[in-house]
Amino acid sequence: MKLKHLGIVLVMVCLTSFSCVTSSETDDNNDSNPPNFVKDACSGCTSEENIGNVTGIRFFSYVKNNGGSGKISMTIGAGDKSATKQFDVTAGTRYVFHASVPVEKSSTATFTYSAKFPGSPGYTDTHTISGYHHMGAPFDLQMNPK
Repeated sequence: MKLKHLGIVLVMVCLTSFSCVTSSETDDNNDSNPPNFVKDACSGCTSEENIGNVTGIRFFSYVKNNGGSGKISMTIGAGDKSATKQFDVTAGTRYVFHASVPVEKSSTATFTYSAKFPGSPGYTDTHTISGYHHMGAPFDLQMNPK
């Protein structure tokens, strides 16, 4: 008799566990369709510009999210410095991403700017800049619908 009651209790515990997990878990990203970025051609669009009398360079990336909606975290690198920011993105939307890097003129210096967008395989926008060296981490990261 005790074994029968123990079996009923175990079944109830299992059923309760499954219903709790199913009803209480939430996620900002749809695991079956996560954000996925590809390059979005933008003929004639600016890819970089000098800012503040050449105290910085602003880099632009044109991308499309052909995956689902959710949150993404972008880490931008310039030489040995980086910055990270999180963005909410919408499925099927084109974006203009930009980040700025503080620079100083130098006839012998070169650095590489790199923005890696999430997805499978995702998209990496890379710029090699000659005649400047970076003076700090990227700043003013923005992701705006196009």
